[in-house]
Amino acid sequence: MRQELLAWYDKNRRAMPWRDEVSAYRTWVSEVMLQQTQVVTVIPFFERWMARFPSVAALAEADEQEVLSLWQGLGYYRRARSLLSGAKFIHENGLPKNLAEWLKVPGVGRYTAGAICSIALQQSEALVDGNVERVFSRLTANDSSDAELSRQAWVWAEQNITGERPGDWNQALMELGATVCKPKEPNCQECPVSTFCKAFRQGTPTGYPTPKQKRIVKELTDYVWVPISRGRAGIEQIPSGQWWEGMWQFPRASSSSQLEERFGNQWLTSLISFRHQVTHHRIQVVASIIHLDLPEKSLVWVSFEELAQRAMPAPQRKIAKAMLHTVKPESPLNPS
Repeated sequence: MRQELLAWYDKNRRAMPWRDEVSAYRTWVSEVMLQQTQVVTVIPFFERWMARFPSVAALAEADEQEVLSLWQGLGYYRRARSLLSGAKFIHENGLPKNLAEWLKVPGVGRYTAGAICSIALQQSEALVDGNVERVFSRLTANDSSDAELSRQAWVWAEQNITGERPGDWNQALMELGATVCKPKEPNCQECPVSTFCKAFRQGTPTGYPTPKQKRIVKELTDYVWVPISRGRAGIEQIPSGQWWEGMWQFPRASSSSQLEERFGNQWLTSLISFRHQVTHHRIQVVASIIHLDLPEKSLVWVSFEELAQRAMPAPQRKIAKAMLHTVKPESPLNPS
């Protein structure tokens, strides 16, 4: 099976910038970006990131706001902060040389450490992601799900990492899951290891893995007010402990009355309404513009040009674009 899978990988692996030039740093950045994000989305972000932060040292010296701004649009911003804090740690303590040392780096877990050590350092360290779990489940016809499936997949992966080319073996498993052994429509006829696959021999590949229990989706409403005063927009930094902490937003609350208590409701005009989802939360966003005679001191007031440079979560950026489209330069709200 190993020979068949590696031969298939050599012939069919997709071209990716982190595969063209391999290093521990580039592997680390790519694996963090690829968490819950498709390859096609990651590639341009990875290339821009490497152009700005080509080394651990360059990233370690960066400002958090610049890092968040460069990450803007990729989502799950905790990953960007994780890279930054990890780079500072490595810059102070030296580049890790093995799994145990990589696991000491802030934000680096078992999967990422295994990827770096096997792909960049050619060490026999296993890794398991969603693709590997699915391949394992079908190969072995394992009917476990959730945490138990992950646990058994790790045992299997560690048993099968021995031998040459550990990095290619791990990448081949992930590549197989991403391109052939797909969740809903596996292309078993093109699979290089179908003869070893119990689920295929049973004729039930889509029956594995056993479906996870669905999460209950929570419905929420966010009221967002865009303060405008003297041609500037009022924003505030998102506090620690909230989604997107450290980024910038227009004032946001779970009820309009909370915003009325803060700003009053004079000169309030409707702006935009839309839905977006964060994990298992489905959020209805209702945004309005509040026109203030005097700038509210609790906010940071920025020009419309500067607003475009601030790191904002995707829903807030959508609101900002709607505001910039609505409030024209010649408007009395934005006097020259």
